[in-house]
Amino acid sequence: MDVERIIRKAVTLGASEAEVYFTRSSESILELSKVVEASKSVTLSSLGVRVVVGKSTAAVGTQDLSDEGVEKALESALSIARVTPPDTKWVSVNRRVSSSHVDGLFDRDTAEATSEDLLPVATELLESVKEGYKYAEPVRGAVATRFIEITYMNTYGGPITRFETLSSLYIYVKVDEGGRTGTYNEYDVRRSLRELKAREVGIEAGAKAREFVNAGQILNGDYELILLNRVAASILFIMLAPAISALNVQQGRSPLAGRLDEALMSEDLTVVDLGASDNVLGSKQFDDEGHQTNNLVVFEKGVLKTYLYDTYTALREGRESTGNAARTYTSGPFPQPHHLHLKSGKTSLDNIIRETKDGVLVMITIGEWLSNPVSGHLNATITHAYTIRNGELFKPVKDAVISSNIYELLKSKLEVVGNDVRHNYGVSTPSLKFSNVRVAGK
Repeated sequence: MDVERIIRKAVTLGASEAEVYFTRSSESILELSKVVEASKSVTLSSLGVRVVVGKSTAAVGTQDLSDEGVEKALESALSIARVTPPDTKWVSVNRRVSSSHVDGLFDRDTAEATSEDLLPVATELLESVKEGYKYAEPVRGAVATRFIEITYMNTYGGPITRFETLSSLYIYVKVDEGGRTGTYNEYDVRRSLRELKAREVGIEAGAKAREFVNAGQILNGDYELILLNRVAASILFIMLAPAISALNVQQGRSPLAGRLDEALMSEDLTVVDLGASDNVLGSKQFDDEGHQTNNLVVFEKGVLKTYLYDTYTALREGRESTGNAARTYTSGPFPQPHHLHLKSGKTSLDNIIRETKDGVLVMITIGEWLSNPVSGHLNATITHAYTIRNGELFKPVKDAVISSNIYELLKSKLEVVGNDVRHNYGVSTPSLKFSNVRVAGK
């Protein structure tokens, strides 16, 4: 893709500024049930162009990369920009196109992996389910690898290109004993295919599905609540990522607006956006408008230190981007974290449980994505959990709802930060324990 030619063409057609965002990806996937059900490979190339005419902007995406398709996208973007009302807050696209040095984001074997290369991993995953429990049955799952290439250029600099690989696996398991069923799902995501923990994931899913055959219901009440690391990670990202976006702050859609340097969380909590860390899932050399990435402390010992900026939101305030622009090929950029990391505490999950008298250990939730990050109201449905009595897991339970304010939880109700950090794509946290949290069960 000759991105320089596209920039020159945009200027020739009347753009005062232009940028090109080109993506190429290839993915190999094995879809699973009790056996390998299907194999597929997907390769996509996409082009996003954004043009500026005066103070009016427009972004158009296309997957028709022929000369005619590219020119049509440019002409469409320019036509839209010319009839778009000027944005009085517009200053410029990124004038500092550059990269950070970040290693460990690309693995060639994973980038070139075929479905045949995934088969041993899938076989190990399926067979290990019965190591967890001999009567457990895989219901659905997948093993996948993905290669991503991003090239960026604008009228002030570039082109620059980054490469990334990802590998993942997932399994959902069911146990049926005399009409009573138990289920569980587990997953893993890594940079390279060879790092995936297929056997560990399969054993865990099979064993846990067996335990949840006899799951009961949680009684309504206030409990010591422990969110397992995977649950804490999902909730943290869903609730905090929109709130720390400078765009949402500037548009009045964040509860954190105007609260810089305030202690909004417990002093035991430090949250860092790892935009430029080796091997971290979500880190990258430059963001989606060609600005170098950074590791950025967002909350330091509970105190809000910064919002996350792209070029547009930064220049509105006369400051520099933090390197947090994200986009799709059909949209302009917007600020978003790369990898939200909640720093580890010192207490193991076993010790957190041991120090809990009357609690609930939440293993899996659904529905937290329906919470309200504008108000901070959290709503999540517990599908898998254990009650805790006097420091020991008591019984498996399900079907309850957590309803609370995330900032109240993270400040006044936080008791313990675990040391069991789990790394997912874009977020990593340890398990967290809270006091006196209302759980709505039966």
